[in-house]
Amino acid sequence: MSLITDSPVHSSSSDDFAAFLDTELGSPSDMSPEEEEEDDVNDYDSDLERIKRHKVEVLESVPDSDGSTSHVEPTQILEMSVKKDVCMHPGDIRGMCIRCGQKINDESGVAFGYIHKDLRLANDEVARLRDKDLKHLLSHKKLYLVLDLDHTLLNSARLLDITPDVSKGSLFKLEYMRMLTKLRPFVRTFLKEASNLFEMYIYTHGERAYALEMAKLLDPGNVYFNSRVISQSDSTQRHQKRLDVVLGQESAVLILDDTEQVRKLVCSLSI
Repeated sequence: MSLITDSPVHSSSSDDFAAFLDTELGSPSDMSPEEEEEDDVNDYDSDLERIKRHKVEVLESVPDSDGSTSHVEPTQILEMSVKKDVCMHPGDIRGMCIRCGQKINDESGVAFGYIHKDLRLANDEVARLRDKDLKHLLSHKKLYLVLDLDHTLLNSARLLDITPDVSKGSLFKLEYMRMLTKLRPFVRTFLKEASNLFEMYIYTHGERAYALEMAKLLDPGNVYFNSRVISQSDSTQRHQKRLDVVLGQESAVLILDDTEQVRKLVCSLSI
């Protein structure tokens, strides 16, 4: 598979990418070990035949300066074939390249665990995807909107801290988390209208389980956010909401957050 040429991550949907990876990498094989071994042999034979054909084509088509055909050594043919098929390793999952399947030890790049568990993308691939995604969004006259949760879209408190007079509003009691959450007035109306202008992310310093539960309350139909829920464990720097984990060009990102520290970090992009 080729993430570079056939990448499904064309932003408007990091979710398509997650589904793609699940299909390509996560599905078990239906073949028996004998069938898989036979399939590997067939693949090897096909590759060998392709290299042989390539060798013949080169031998027949490489001219000398005087117009005659010169002989090319087999080692040169092999080197040309290897260079042609080299993989740039656009990303990996648990050390395995998502394109060629080769084991790689390079830990550079950015982790995107909220898109697919253990997914890490190379910096060049992230830049490519952002450029492609920006063109896609602009063609739909949209930008990116990164939303905070607590004190922005909703408020949560532990049950033991709730006073008896709290009775009005959009309240949700989460027994297993021992919390009570109140949505801000008209927050769902806001999300519905904003979805026409933005591709939206949730970005919170809360834990992932909490972030996902709040996303369900805000977006019960899973229409606005899908997999674009970034939590504390996804951030690349402690106590800071850096945009390197957002698959969008920073110049096209708006941020809605109540935290002054976040506004200082990207003050030119915040509201």
